[in-house]
Amino acid sequence: MGCTPAPAVTPSPSPTASSATPTETAAERQERLDYAAAEKAYRTFRAEYGRVLRAGGAKEPTKVMKATAGGEYLATFTEVIRSYRDADSRTIGKESIGFVRPGGYATSKLTLDVCEDGRKVQTLIPRRKAQNGEIRTATIEVRQVGTSWKLWSGSGELADSCD
Repeated sequence: MGCTPAPAVTPSPSPTASSATPTETAAERQERLDYAAAEKAYRTFRAEYGRVLRAGGAKEPTKVMKATAGGEYLATFTEVIRSYRDADSRTIGKESIGFVRPGGYATSKLTLDVCEDGRKVQTLIPRRKAQNGEIRTATIEVRQVGTSWKLWSGSGELADSCD
């Protein structure tokens, strides 16, 4: 009589470790993605705005500025770049962003709390002493316009640090 092989013994799977954090809900995921898109718009706008000021301002906002901002925010910064151009002013140095933090959230708008450190920036104005930059904190409303998030309005104040 032949031998029959013994059935293979398969070890039982070890229990999977449960995550210490709960699973992200669809709403939480959307909020996280919206904040990330709003922060990207903010950082992109600030980089372009700085570039325009270093170049001596402009008559009109650039495509990048219009793609990342609208409303009062774009109008205000358009006035600034025009005033630089008209006064033959420019900046040297670059601003650093101390922080960008989530503020309030709704599905079509949100707020970002930011800190901008402009201490390494100097504004050069013909026939005047160079003006040193400053640290500012701001709360910026960012709105969803179509499929994009745009900086829309904001308010800020001088600060001692970005801590």
